[in-house]
Amino acid sequence: MKADHTRKSSLKRVAKVTVPPTLPALPDPRRFDLEDDACLDSLVARAADVDPADRAIAFHSDEDVLAWCVALVQESPTGSALLSSARKDGWRFEIADLASGGFHLDVSDRRCSIDHHSLTPLALSRSAYFRNSVLMSFARALRDIWHESRLGAIERDFGPEHVLMLERARAADGDTIAVFIGWELRGAGHADVWRTIIGSEEGDVAMIFSRFLERDPAALFDGSALCYAFRQWYADETRVNSCDHEALETIDEMIEDSENGRPFGDRRLTGDVLEELSAMPDGRNYLRGMGSGILCDPFFAGLKDPVNQAHLLHIVYDLKVVRVGNVPFRDEELARKIFPENETVSSEVR
Repeated sequence: MKADHTRKSSLKRVAKVTVPPTLPALPDPRRFDLEDDACLDSLVARAADVDPADRAIAFHSDEDVLAWCVALVQESPTGSALLSSARKDGWRFEIADLASGGFHLDVSDRRCSIDHHSLTPLALSRSAYFRNSVLMSFARALRDIWHESRLGAIERDFGPEHVLMLERARAADGDTIAVFIGWELRGAGHADVWRTIIGSEEGDVAMIFSRFLERDPAALFDGSALCYAFRQWYADETRVNSCDHEALETIDEMIEDSENGRPFGDRRLTGDVLEELSAMPDGRNYLRGMGSGILCDPFFAGLKDPVNQAHLLHIVYDLKVVRVGNVPFRDEELARKIFPENETVSSEVR
């Protein structure tokens, strides 16, 4: 996904790293020890000594970066609630080199990696843009962790075309809530964070959000401003196509890693599931009543990129085809009739 962040939920497995046999695997010098200091409890305690209003703050370690992120997020009511949820679930955080920016969730280990944009901690502290970009990645990660704690790996209950829609909605919600947290931080006196968001690839989402709040301040309380921000996310076809591409690549990996080649279920996606993605810590669902419309509206559900269309059709085809000895069959019973005695071949039928 070409953006200044990469969303990787439970749908995404931990990437495999291949090291040439002639070269030893060297430890990453930027990854700190994950014994105790990466847990949110210790980071919250350390954040108590951080002055969020200090513009001349200097980071000397990865822990300093994370403690600063925690201190800033606690200035936002929404961010603070998401942080408390992640803390309760025992998530651990680290600063790492992800190359593509953003964050990565390792759900099984409850570990979240935040990209450092190839900068040292001291360099991060000297750049307001990159420092705030790390902060926004931290906020998006907290929102994704919120989804994990409430919904789990629900994508495995649905078919690949529905998984695609879920990943879109989850990505759109993550950016929407990150913008909302940035707005709350602006109200707390951190205008530089809001300026960073305006200048990012999600600046259009932030502008729509603030524009509707200026016209109707009550839109902040009834959720309509968040709805408009969510809708604006889909207005950028490049953003949507990039999200689809990453989701389709991940679906391929899930099929490859599954034991029977069919990791998905046959449950139909409903509007209620999409509306649940918009649940806020205070109990509001800003997409309440809009789920069915999102499922039917081509603006939200359309797949316009021809490469992604072909990719999805290949995935659907592969899931329907039964292969016996590299011979594809549409009908599993027919495959067994043609190869009735070959136990080895029969085991390949899935």
